[in-house]
Amino acid sequence: MVEISACELINLDEKVIVDIRSPSEYAQFHIPGAINIPLFEDDEKFLIGYIYRKEGVEKAKQLGYSIANSKLQKLFESFRQLKRVHKHVVVYCWRGGLRSLELCKALSSVGIQVIRLRGGYRAYREFILQDMEERLKSINFIVLTGKTGVGKSKVLRLLREEGVPVIDLEDLAQDRGSVFGKVGKKTRISQKMFDALLYENIRSLSGPYAFVEDESRCIGNIHIPDALWKKKEEGVFVELTNSMENRIRNILEEYTLEEGWEEDVRVALGKIKRYLGEEGFAQALCMLEERRYEELVKFLMEAHYDKRYKLIRKPLYTVDCTDLQKCKDELLKIFNTHSKTCLSSSPK
Repeated sequence: MVEISACELINLDEKVIVDIRSPSEYAQFHIPGAINIPLFEDDEKFLIGYIYRKEGVEKAKQLGYSIANSKLQKLFESFRQLKRVHKHVVVYCWRGGLRSLELCKALSSVGIQVIRLRGGYRAYREFILQDMEERLKSINFIVLTGKTGVGKSKVLRLLREEGVPVIDLEDLAQDRGSVFGKVGKKTRISQKMFDALLYENIRSLSGPYAFVEDESRCIGNIHIPDALWKKKEEGVFVELTNSMENRIRNILEEYTLEEGWEEDVRVALGKIKRYLGEEGFAQALCMLEERRYEELVKFLMEAHYDKRYKLIRKPLYTVDCTDLQKCKDELLKIFNTHSKTCLSSSPK
């Protein structure tokens, strides 16, 4: 049986990665790009766990083998199809235990040679967290800051479309980082999944500089890795500005795409009631109920967000975001200036 480390997996070409954990485990977090061919369905895994707790490890193993044996032919066919298309088929479970070991043995017994990830997902996670910290040492950040709604996310998307190195933390976290961060966002992401996606993003970066948005240490329930936070704080800060009219438009475009966003706003308003006061909270609810959305956004920015916005440090640059294309061009000039300076000062 061939086994590889997480480091070897990352650098392996022409591969397909197969997560054989249950569907719910896969949904919570997995190696980016992996497909799910579960050895056990959720109810089967639950039953095995129940027997383990009630009757012990041997009984649980017997049940596990019985369930797995009943679906081997289907599994064999799935992996044969993968082998026809991909040079390398890599299999993993949670910690490189019995699930991946026994499946790889069974596949080998019928001539289907696959590769097993040593240590499973747990080893992969340990590796990417260490390697991420190492890779961040050679990356510098241009940090976009500015008031709510100025267009930071839009600008990051434009820069990415130009092929410029970008880390969009809010997009990775599926959260905009405030009490209203989950409005219109139906996807919930775990810390482990965020870290894995962030690692792939960082691994794809080329050059000495990348753009990132100024975020707090946490985006919703997601924690920004300390190494990234530290590098961000050492970055080149650029404040983006925009008119109130454009900020309102940006907010409405960004937050009202998904069905049910009004209820999300109602819940979020309850969380900032103490800051708005009884009268302000009542006003905001009234605007929401009467669908006076532009008024509501303006009220929240003036009564809450703009008051709380403060620059921790003086930005090196200020760029107007009224015209997104011009804003992007100005940021590209800043990016090129700092990239050239960094490269020219690097030891030959």
